[in-house]
Amino acid sequence: MILGVHGVLGLKPWIRRAYEDEGLEEDTFSLVVKRTMAYGWSSFHAGGPETGRWGHNDAGGDWSQDGRVRQLAWLQVDVPGDPRGQRLPVLPAATVLGDVLHRVGQFQLTGLHTLAPMDLAVDSRADLANAADWFSLAEQGGESGEFTLSVLGTEGADLPGRMAGILASALDRTYGCMTIEASPADDGTARAGLSLPLAGELQTEGLRHGPAFRCGVREWSLDVAAWATEVFIDAVRETGPTGPVLLTVSRPAAA
Repeated sequence: MILGVHGVLGLKPWIRRAYEDEGLEEDTFSLVVKRTMAYGWSSFHAGGPETGRWGHNDAGGDWSQDGRVRQLAWLQVDVPGDPRGQRLPVLPAATVLGDVLHRVGQFQLTGLHTLAPMDLAVDSRADLANAADWFSLAEQGGESGEFTLSVLGTEGADLPGRMAGILASALDRTYGCMTIEASPADDGTARAGLSLPLAGELQTEGLRHGPAFRCGVREWSLDVAAWATEVFIDAVRETGPTGPVLLTVSRPAAA
């Protein structure tokens, strides 16, 4: 599984000075490892927890201070098939990356991309019902969260042909807490909040075919982006494809 957070980052002044002077001892990889171990989701120690949610492969990020949308933090992990029945750790991975970015500065989120190994995706309908209850508590009439979500796979997966089924399944899994409608795939919004090339370019080669959807919720946050990603992972799972799928969540940066 590969997951990347996109947006505009403002480093804390003392961290920016050390970063630009190449004197900062920490980087995205080291901070991701430390934060993941703090949660107990993975370990580098011999005989570490057998129930770790993933094994680290790599992590990185672009902390350029130019006010442009960047791929701020990403990680690549091996997701074990055991214990059986666990969802892909999209929210835990996003939480770790968000913690890292909050530790070094403040960021405006514009996108999230996830390479999901669909052969490990499990039926998540019950868990998604609980997630909808959580997000239903967002403030009525607060800042709306509108974004575009794309679902891309190989040509053989025929995701465009499955669009109606994916849409219906996704709507069922939001329990009225998210609006979803088909969106023109070429209107530019599916890439507006992303910094290309995406981490995992080698692994995502050939994943270019699929529909886009316009989504609306009561708030915009990294949690919401991860929730939407999980909704569509389960919707795709129900329609049948088992090969890797690339899901992107994108929202243009605020002026």
